[in-house]
Amino acid sequence: MNGSLYIHIPFCLSKCRYCDFNSIPLNHKLSERYVGALINEMVQRSKDEPPINTVYIGGGTPTILDADQLREVMHHLRQNFDITSDAEITIEANPGTIDSGKLDAIISSGINRLSMGVQSFNDEELAFMGRLHKSADVEKAVNAARNAGFKNLSLDLIYGLPKQNVQQWQENLKKAFALMPEHISVYELTIEDGTPFADDLIMGRFNMPDEDLISDMYYLAIDKMAEAGFHQYEISNFARPGYECRHNLNYWNSGAYLGLGAGAHSFWNNIRSSNTKEITGYCNCIEKLSDTTAEQDFINEAEAVKETIFLGLRKVEGIDLSVLPDDARNKIEKAASDLVRSSFVCLEGGCLKLSRKGLILSSEIIVRLLSGIESPSPA
Repeated sequence: MNGSLYIHIPFCLSKCRYCDFNSIPLNHKLSERYVGALINEMVQRSKDEPPINTVYIGGGTPTILDADQLREVMHHLRQNFDITSDAEITIEANPGTIDSGKLDAIISSGINRLSMGVQSFNDEELAFMGRLHKSADVEKAVNAARNAGFKNLSLDLIYGLPKQNVQQWQENLKKAFALMPEHISVYELTIEDGTPFADDLIMGRFNMPDEDLISDMYYLAIDKMAEAGFHQYEISNFARPGYECRHNLNYWNSGAYLGLGAGAHSFWNNIRSSNTKEITGYCNCIEKLSDTTAEQDFINEAEAVKETIFLGLRKVEGIDLSVLPDDARNKIEKAASDLVRSSFVCLEGGCLKLSRKGLILSSEIIVRLLSGIESPSPA
């Protein structure tokens, strides 16, 4: 069994107004301590692990670390884990946190995929979200990445912003295509509890777009991606052929992965677990050789079936129902029958997948399917 590895770097220049990730503004002293703790966790958790064929360094903004720190993380990663020769190794970046020197250090350390948080090419939209870069910075960052040697580049975009219209969203897509990335992710803006955006919405400082407008933006993205040579392989992800994100596909295929860092999640040997989320607390645990586990659950067969469904249905190709136990397969086929008649899902050749109509309603559809599995079998 091969696996994936996620490394969490919880620092960024500043917190975006929509963000509820486990991240804080950069503290240089704490970041030095954190990198040391992260390396020690690698040593502590590398015992007899199988080969790793994808690595994802996320955050926060991992490229906020200096070049020496990034080299050190990658050096110890390779010393402690069996990273396959063709491993996909991704690092997240923001346009304002990379330059030619840092990019050279990143690519020379073996990182071969760059995921850039662009979010928008409209300066007003960027300012509204609390992003620190400007649209002009994106092209500079992409050019620098190409000059450094990156041949696998992904751009993130956000749609469904207050006051955003279809024309503005289409212009964002057009500018992304012009940069010729290998991969694009598009995410609907969601308002998470505890974020500044949640407070602003409660106070009536803005209103969210209606559902029809959001649907129009999503389907526009699907159609324009296809025209530009990208195929949709997951609800929010589009790639040129051969450039699908292997790391995320491992998640959606219920594969094994190990998470390192504060708040990082793991799924290993049928156990889901997460590390202590608080950054100083995480460092304390590592330094004292204490257990960093905050939560841990064994995934039994019934829970594994549910996970196969709610993770696998994110993929446009859907899930092969033949992998499910007979009872679960029969229940899911019965639960899906009304959804098939309503054209929200397709059931063909033993494969269940969301239809174009169902993609934007994936959460509601998956809840209905899972409810069907949980219902008792007829006597």
